[in-house]
Amino acid sequence: MQNRDVNRIEDSQDAAGVCRISVIIPHFNRADLLHQTLKSLQQQQQCSDWEAVVVDDGSEVAEWARAQAFSDSRVKFYRRTDGIKGPSRCRNLGLEQARGAYVMFLDSDDLVASWCIETRLQWVQQQRNADAWVFPVMLFRNAPGDLNLLWNRLEGEEDLRRFLLSDPPWHTSSTVWRSDVIRRLGGFNERVMYGDDADLHIRALIQKVAFRKQCAVLPDIFIRRSETGRITNTVSDRLLESRLTRLREGTRVVQQSGSAADQRAWQGQYFVECEYLLFRGGRDSGGWISRVLAAWRADWPESHQQRIVAAAYLRWARLCRWRAYWGLRVARRLAMLVLPVEFFPRGGRFEAESLSPSLFSELRKRLGIDLKQASPEPEKQDV
Repeated sequence: MQNRDVNRIEDSQDAAGVCRISVIIPHFNRADLLHQTLKSLQQQQQCSDWEAVVVDDGSEVAEWARAQAFSDSRVKFYRRTDGIKGPSRCRNLGLEQARGAYVMFLDSDDLVASWCIETRLQWVQQQRNADAWVFPVMLFRNAPGDLNLLWNRLEGEEDLRRFLLSDPPWHTSSTVWRSDVIRRLGGFNERVMYGDDADLHIRALIQKVAFRKQCAVLPDIFIRRSETGRITNTVSDRLLESRLTRLREGTRVVQQSGSAADQRAWQGQYFVECEYLLFRGGRDSGGWISRVLAAWRADWPESHQQRIVAAAYLRWARLCRWRAYWGLRVARRLAMLVLPVEFFPRGGRFEAESLSPSLFSELRKRLGIDLKQASPEPEKQDV
């Protein structure tokens, strides 16, 4: 186990040489869950040539000490002491330290199937002409296999458009990257706290990074969904600032390199953000809506008529939101007749897609779950 503070890390290989794959994990104040993640990595079958790079984001002293108590020479601990707080900075610091020819990312509460790394590296070897490989991942609440819910539908060809319309076909943990490819992309945008994974994949897809999706394999990483509050689900000024930053950073990318269709899809996200604030921002959301509209005007000055319609609808909707909800519904239907369809994305199958009963049974069997136990029904999701 290594422990060092990270102030400025040079991008270099150390004397220990390279390993096949580095698993980068940002961490903040949840050592117990981190240890579960690391234990699932220890249980990998047939493949021990991996390293885990854990980068702490300023945890409390006691929690940081507990995190480092995990004993495995393949697990290396670092601590962020500079830069912008958040998982993006930690992932980038981990990327600088990673010795693997390939890298993948986990959240510190994800769990990894015992066949994950072996299977992923087999596909990497079979598809050597790719830059990145994408695998299906699944949600869970208490233990892998207790929910029949995928992150999203992975099939299909319009991956960039889906990311632009907030229907992300894959998760941060879904991807194995060539280390040199993700470094050339500049890693994660450290200014973005919310949507940093989508921001990275949009940049990669626009720059024609060669992704290969493995749609037919079993899910091999499990994303925790619990009742515990998540920072990106709690409305705060910091979150809203990050969401606005993500909009403007994305605009810079699509205006520079995206097609006209890409730009139209992304412009709609300013309206989507206004509606998010309308319905999630509470009674004091007006100031933030005004800021988004101002950013929309500055970033897309040619969309004057669309902004006038959107602003009129939003003013009326805010008046009706707490007094006459039926008025808001009528106004929204009228807006849908005037504004482009990209302004009203339906969300696709995000956190609503399930495996077929036969594949889910196969997954549970491989996870060692007694198949005599009743399989959980897919949770009903709003689509």
